[in-house]
Amino acid sequence: KQWYQRRVRGMAMSGAQSRAAQNYYILLILTDGQFTDIYDCIGAIVEASDYPMSIIIIGVGKADFTDMERLDADKKALQHNGRKASRDIVQFVPFEKYITHPSSLPGAVLAELPRQVEEYYRLRRITPFRISNPVAE
Repeated sequence: KQWYQRRVRGMAMSGAQSRAAQNYYILLILTDGQFTDIYDCIGAIVEASDYPMSIIIIGVGKADFTDMERLDADKKALQHNGRKASRDIVQFVPFEKYITHPSSLPGAVLAELPRQVEEYYRLRRITPFRISNPVAE
């Protein structure tokens, strides 16, 4: 029953242990329906919003994904027990929407990720390492 929220909390704990490092985690969830433990999931996501992670949820099939849209928090920040998420870390994409244009799916899946990563490092005042380009050198 609480599979999703345990995964989110577990991933957040990994992020907490390497908070000062240059690591950023992405949890990909493929689901064919709603989470049965949505309230606990919201709590786990609110907690995880402080850590170097993003969650990408892809809804497969024709189920009602209303709660998944809510987790995406594009319109309203998630709150749990009076605590507001420090940032939006969830991207929900209904696979069915891209069935006729599958080449658009990767862009939709990754659309919010650059902003989420940048926002985490900016809020924590962490300067990402520069990656040298061996081709240009």
